Amino acid sequence: MISINKNAMRVVREILADPEALGCGAIRMGCGATLIDMGLNTKGSWQAGLLFARATLGDLGMVSFGDYKVNERYSFSSIEVFVEQPMIACMGSQIAGWQLGKGDFAAIGSGPARALAVVETDRYFKMTPYRDRHDEAVLCIQSNSYPSEEVATYVAKACGVKPENTYLLLTSNTSTVCSIQVCARVIEQVCHKMFEKGFDPAQIVVGRGRAPIAPVCNDPVKTMGRMNDAILYGGETEFWVDTEDTLIAKTIHRLTSNTSSPNYGELFMDIFERSGRDFYRMDYDVHSIAKIQIHNVRTGKAFCAGEINYRVLEKSFLS
Repeated sequence: MISINKNAMRVVREILADPEALGCGAIRMGCGATLIDMGLNTKGSWQAGLLFARATLGDLGMVSFGDYKVNERYSFSSIEVFVEQPMIACMGSQIAGWQLGKGDFAAIGSGPARALAVVETDRYFKMTPYRDRHDEAVLCIQSNSYPSEEVATYVAKACGVKPENTYLLLTSNTSTVCSIQVCARVIEQVCHKMFEKGFDPAQIVVGRGRAPIAPVCNDPVKTMGRMNDAILYGGETEFWVDTEDTLIAKTIHRLTSNTSSPNYGELFMDIFERSGRDFYRMDYDVHSIAKIQIHNVRTGKAFCAGEINYRVLEKSFLS
C-alpha cells in the first residue's frame, strides 16, 4: 500500500537536514510537534518551494521549474508537474480541505495528513477511496501566523499519531514558496472540477501540467489574485484517460475558464473584492483551468479546449 505520509517524510527529512540553507526554520513546539517555517518569519527559497509542492503531493509527483514567456519583453519561471496517481496525489493529499483553527489562525490544511484524519468536513474524500495508515503525519499550511499548541495537538490526535511525529509545514500568503506551491496545483484544479462535472477522475491514467509562477508583492490580496490568475489564464494541462470519447467531448469545455467561468477575462482580485472577499460567494466555475488537452488511450483520439490569455496575465503580473 502506498503511504503518502511515509513518502512525504522523505521531503521533511531533506528539509530538516539543512533548513538554514533552504531559507527555512525548524521549531520544536511545546507539545512535541515540529513546525517548519518555509516563508513566514523566514525567507524561504525556490528550492524550498519545490520541496513544499512535493510534500503537498505526498511526493507522488515530479515537480520542476521551466520558463514561461508572457510577451516579447517579459518572461517568468513556470512550475511543471507530472502526476501518475492523481486520485491519491491530488485528491487524497494536495487539495486544501482540512479546516483548521479559528480567529487569528483560520487556515485550511493540505497534504498527506488529510488522508490520515479524513475529517468529516473535508468533502474531497467523497471523490477518492484512498486512505492512509502511517505513524507520522505531514500537514501543509498556508497562513500568516503560526498555529497554536492547541492546533498542533488537534492535528496529531485527528491523525492518530504522537505529537512528536507530527510535522507542520508552513508558508505565508505572500511568499515565493506559497506562489510556487499554489501554481503547482494546476492538475488538482482540474481533477476536482472533473468530478463536479460528472467525469470520474479515476479514469485518468496520467496527468501533466504547467503554469507561470505568479510574482509576489507585499499586498496579500493582489498576490493571491495573481496566483489564481496564473492558473485561470496561464495554466495548461494534459491528461491521458481511459473512457468513452463522447464523455470527453461532453465534459472538456466545462473545465476551461473561457467556456465555463461567468467572469472570464476579469482579474481574480476584482472578482474576489466584488464578492466581499468571501470565496464562498464566488461562482464555483470561476475556479477553472486556462487550457486542457485530453488523450483517450482507449481510442487514440485527442481533444483540446481553452486558451492561454496573455492579455490578462500581462495585466495581472505587470501592473
